[in-house]
Amino acid sequence: MTSKPASLISRNPIFRNFLAASSISLLGNNIFDIAIPLYIVQKNPDPVLLSLGTLALTLPFFLMAPITGFTADNFDKRKVMLASDLGQIASLILLLILDHYSQSQFWPVLGIIFIAKTLMITFETVATFQLVPALVVERDLNEANSWFLSSQRLIQILGPLIAGILMSVSGIRLCILINIFSFIATLFFVLMAKNLNKLIDGDSIVSHRRKMTVGGVIDSFIESVQYVWSSKLFHPFILMMFVWNISSLVPNTPSFVYYFNVEKQFNSTEYGMVTALFGFFGIVGYLISGRLYEKFFFYKPFVLGAAYFATLGCLSLFFFDKPYFLAIVFGLSRIGSSIVTMGTFYLRQTTIPRNKMGGVNSALRMFFMSSAPIAALLQGFLIKYFNVKTSFFVGGVFLLLAFFYSKKVAVAYLAWGHRKSFSKKAA
Repeated sequence: MTSKPASLISRNPIFRNFLAASSISLLGNNIFDIAIPLYIVQKNPDPVLLSLGTLALTLPFFLMAPITGFTADNFDKRKVMLASDLGQIASLILLLILDHYSQSQFWPVLGIIFIAKTLMITFETVATFQLVPALVVERDLNEANSWFLSSQRLIQILGPLIAGILMSVSGIRLCILINIFSFIATLFFVLMAKNLNKLIDGDSIVSHRRKMTVGGVIDSFIESVQYVWSSKLFHPFILMMFVWNISSLVPNTPSFVYYFNVEKQFNSTEYGMVTALFGFFGIVGYLISGRLYEKFFFYKPFVLGAAYFATLGCLSLFFFDKPYFLAIVFGLSRIGSSIVTMGTFYLRQTTIPRNKMGGVNSALRMFFMSSAPIAALLQGFLIKYFNVKTSFFVGGVFLLLAFFYSKKVAVAYLAWGHRKSFSKKAA
């Protein structure tokens, strides 16, 4: 009788330590991301101001892509992760000071949020797209992604619950303090992992790294954009992610925050419970997605997952006047979105050379996250001059478009896989 093979967590202690540290840090970030829109809507329920808050949280994905990508590829990875953590802590301390001394000015707050989010993206680019593939062999990548993304979805259950309760009974300051202390976990992991650079870079020589100059950043970014633009795989992928991110039917968008907190008069704790429900169904999707991709490779789980989340997302709008039913049906759609998200991680981790991971992923993010500021401003406009229901229905159209492009992505990825297999045989 053969014994059951040990799980990745039990046989790979460094990945286990990284998963624990990143989960604690991500919990703090999630509490912060949920608390900021609630903080804004409590101060002033103007949908335009709410949209600006969302803009500060999402604009760095687009605007700072050249710098984050260059930093991730060309700087000492261990120092980048340490500096990102310490920079976020400094930004959040400054945010506490600003909140204490200036209760009415939102612009400095939005600026600090922008800086903190830029540093978070830099850390995440190294950790997710360079460190995770480096910590496991390729055959374990599906399982590693399942663990990593499932921990994120678990956090998306706990984070909103904690944030909602804290915002109800204490306010924004305790949420910020918790986020500050959560960075201790990743700081400790990075400080203890002395061989972090060797894990990520292997035996490659670090002397090829370029100094950060304006010209160097621009050249590196143009190089990454050209790499993306010359790929038939990434064209439909960018379009799919662009329309998906522009949809209002994504958790914690201005439309969802306004719908539950202003339109339906939910308190912060109730809103936290609803958002946690979305996270619960999301983790169900991640738990099953690893096996789905192993059994059916890519096309079926990716396309059917997109069809599932688009269909149920749109169906949830028929319960607009019954917020609890809307939350349940939309929550069920998160199973499909998690399956698709797993596919997008696997696609990027397996098709981009390791030494280009930072720049190429930043270029990709710039393309498909360019919809985030459009989405924030569009939703604010639609809510203010029409109503939140209109914003939701427009979001449904974009979900259907995401499903349409998911089929093109899956076909392109299969073609890439066949070309790769043929090249190996030829060699």
